[in-house]
Amino acid sequence: MDLTTAEIGERIKALRKERRWTLQALGKRSGVSISALSKVENAQVAASFDTLLRIARGFGLGFEAMLNGTPSLPAGRLTTTRGGAGVFFSTDMYEYEVHSAELRQKHMIPLHMEVKARRLGDISRWSTHEGEEFIYVLQGDIELHTELYAPVRLKEGDSAYIDSKMRHAFLNRGKGRAWMLSICFSQDMKLPGRQSASRKFPAGRAARPAARRPAAGRG
Repeated sequence: MDLTTAEIGERIKALRKERRWTLQALGKRSGVSISALSKVENAQVAASFDTLLRIARGFGLGFEAMLNGTPSLPAGRLTTTRGGAGVFFSTDMYEYEVHSAELRQKHMIPLHMEVKARRLGDISRWSTHEGEEFIYVLQGDIELHTELYAPVRLKEGDSAYIDSKMRHAFLNRGKGRAWMLSICFSQDMKLPGRQSASRKFPAGRAARPAARRPAAGRG
């Protein structure tokens, strides 16, 4: 399923209206400014992954539940996502495919990502969110940038594990396309029906990188 910037904005607006919340109310709950929320809802900008995570947290929803409205499942769950059958969205820097999107009660968000940015000047925003993140390069030559460490080049089969609260970003340093698996985890994530702090993060995907066809539309 491919989600455009407009469709994501419409879903967020619908969730807010269902709750009879103003933009100010959602802003207080999510930590996202009223101006940014308005631009996202009206498809004036494509929200970053971090911004979408904060908005989902503000609704008390999991990231995937906000995107596709799937029902929660009981304990003892198993799900599969066929190659190219995840939930797609994009930004100016990355293309995302969300795997296991129908599972809401989980501590990880599996993402298959294409890294599009090639120069430091292409980094329009740095990622930062709760939890920890495992990165595995599926194809290409990817450079990991963080605020505390020197850049690290990662080639196919290489991996990295970082504190997601540390600002980070990725660049494609090869001649061809670059794909990676990103799995973010947090024990602070709020599960439906539990009274705990609401938190959620990025995660990964394992599929044949060359076979997948991402959809455009998020910035």
